[in-house]
Amino acid sequence: MQKQINELKRNPPLADHFHTGLDVSQVDWKSLKGRKLYVHHTIQGTAAATGTNYGVFFIVPAPCYLSSFKEVHQTAGSDGGAVTLTLEKLTGTTAPDSGSVMPASALSLKASANTVQTGTLTTTLSNLNLAIGDRLCMKDSGTLASVANVTVVCELTMI
Repeated sequence: MQKQINELKRNPPLADHFHTGLDVSQVDWKSLKGRKLYVHHTIQGTAAATGTNYGVFFIVPAPCYLSSFKEVHQTAGSDGGAVTLTLEKLTGTTAPDSGSVMPASALSLKASANTVQTGTLTTTLSNLNLAIGDRLCMKDSGTLASVANVTVVCELTMI
């Protein structure tokens, strides 16, 4: 019981609260320091076999850093060459496919279907740190033949 009490003291739950959607400027992001924000995005069905369906899926609302990156797909790619997915940080007017790569290596979209892959993050901290307005972007490579239902989950830790 003491272990649970100590955990609640270190990481107290957020009090119940409601927002109208018009009061976002009143959110005290500093009070969320150390909290996790989970961002997920899915390219559904066979749309995942088309490269133009990959791209920006999140705009960062507060300073944070990427602390985990996971991917799962329902149907693996069937092309003979490498078929991969990685995550990019885009700043300012940086276009997709020109950003800073966040995982140390790309994840294979030919890996076993329905198996969650966890990306190894880069050791370049500046690539992991995110500022307000930065964007997260999925970057594909190879021929995406047969790839279907690609889901990514990014764990962001608030600074």
